[in-house]
Amino acid sequence: MSLDDGLARFIGQIYEAVHDPRAWRSVVGELMQRTRSRIAFICHADVRHKEYSRYEFYCPETSAFELGEAEYSAEMSQLDPSLAWASVHPNGGVCDTTLLMPREDFRQLAYVKWQESRFGTRHWRVCYTQPIDDLSFALSLHPPSSLGPATGKAAHLHQMLFEHMERALRLAARPPDLSTSTEAVVVLDTSGQVLSMSQRAEQILVAGDGITVDGRRLSCSNFDAGARLNHAISSAINSGVLGGAGGGVRVPTLSGMADWLTLVSPCPQHLDHLPVRTPAALLRIIESDATPALLPSHIELFDLSAREVDVAAALLGGHSLESLCASLGISRNTAKIHLQSIFRKTGTNRQSELIHLLSNVTRS
Repeated sequence: MSLDDGLARFIGQIYEAVHDPRAWRSVVGELMQRTRSRIAFICHADVRHKEYSRYEFYCPETSAFELGEAEYSAEMSQLDPSLAWASVHPNGGVCDTTLLMPREDFRQLAYVKWQESRFGTRHWRVCYTQPIDDLSFALSLHPPSSLGPATGKAAHLHQMLFEHMERALRLAARPPDLSTSTEAVVVLDTSGQVLSMSQRAEQILVAGDGITVDGRRLSCSNFDAGARLNHAISSAINSGVLGGAGGGVRVPTLSGMADWLTLVSPCPQHLDHLPVRTPAALLRIIESDATPALLPSHIELFDLSAREVDVAAALLGGHSLESLCASLGISRNTAKIHLQSIFRKTGTNRQSELIHLLSNVTRS
């Protein structure tokens, strides 16, 4: 269909609004106005298991919205015929109420009766993508009962806006590109599930030596380490709301080799207002036996203490300030005190200068 200036402007706003929760809700509100919808339902659905990975209701009527959302979560999601349709037709792309069943049977569905009594809607149209890793992105628009099912021009408008919304969310939610990373890095989404990982991380997790992936989630063979790792992941994911910062956790290996050090930190940009899988936390797996030792004869040149040697060696081995704190079991303030002393003794001012100096010393 052709684009007028207003529709073209609105499509541009979809791509701009994904990074701002307030702007995103405004865009969804205009989407509902343009499609004459009383409810908009955006989600990631696990079509194979017939359940939702994440979803958001949008409705301008606050009281009906709050009660309806609670009822949907508690009971009605299990009766949603659209989810059953998509599980049988994963590549169908569209689920319209006119496709579900004959009209007289359709009106008797408990789900349809609930929607009509709660929201005043009877028909809806769902556009959804082909599933990737069993997950499909979907947009469901529900007009007032008086309008009937979407047909013709309205259906084309729904499809076009869905395609732009899906593309905008997919671009915004792309995980970092780890294809060239030599580190073991894992990207986790807002539910703590693995979104992507570097090649080295995949090698470590496939080996399953103390830490692995089980059903898209990281799992530790050591129960206590697993509990601490889950807490660190939750802290990083909720940093924007609760002020957490992740943390470092030692994970014992099954082989008896040196422990893994896992360092979890929040992603720089949280997109937890979007009802899709978005990067929320980064996890680095550090091979603690890979830290190069500083030569004692050269350490004497700088008169470093034993603890300062540990801090310097950790930095030289690629640790960040956070990961060396976890590795050495010291606080951030203590690490900073040691680091300032090392700077003073080595005549450097920044970590990059210190690492460059120490690298030259160890090669001499």
